[in-house]
Amino acid sequence: MTRRAPLLLPFLFLSACNRTPDREEALRILRTTNPAIDTATAIATVWRDGPPWFSCAEVIAKFKATSDSAAVRNRVGNWRALVLADWVTLRDTAAAHVVEPGWCAATLRDSTARLAGGWTPISGDSVPSGSMRRGWRVTTGHQRVVVKDAPKKVGRDSVMVNYLLTVSPNQNGVALQADRDSVQRSALFLREEGKWVVASWHR
Repeated sequence: MTRRAPLLLPFLFLSACNRTPDREEALRILRTTNPAIDTATAIATVWRDGPPWFSCAEVIAKFKATSDSAAVRNRVGNWRALVLADWVTLRDTAAAHVVEPGWCAATLRDSTARLAGGWTPISGDSVPSGSMRRGWRVTTGHQRVVVKDAPKKVGRDSVMVNYLLTVSPNQNGVALQADRDSVQRSALFLREEGKWVVASWHR
């Protein structure tokens, strides 16, 4: 045993050097390098005015359709959750130069409570009538980082860490079902002087 012990030391040293960080260690490194990654305020945009020329019936029909996803699902997809939560009502409008049935617009059921709870009026994007599309900037909770898969080795001293950014929801986030959404990102880790550090962030 005494003669074999010295032979094990180089093996143990090489094993320690070649070890990749596990998920828990990768999560700790991400949080240490960028503390805001797990605490940043999560914000969503809720448009009051829907896409031009789309009636409420068309918008509702296209929530789960593949056509017009950029105009409907990617722009006002959160309407569905708010309608189910009974926070907004949808109606068609025919204001200005819009031809019937016009387009769909969302109205807050309790605007006083919503404005007090983190809904800030905004405007942006022009519509065919020449006016600006109206909406709200909504705080939905805070960002949370999750490392679901083990880091993948890409070089002798480098690993790629894939992680998800999710939302720990507040009351607004619950109504908007913000906790169901996630964004996948990645970061390249390098080993420097025996320690793993974040070398670059990737979207």
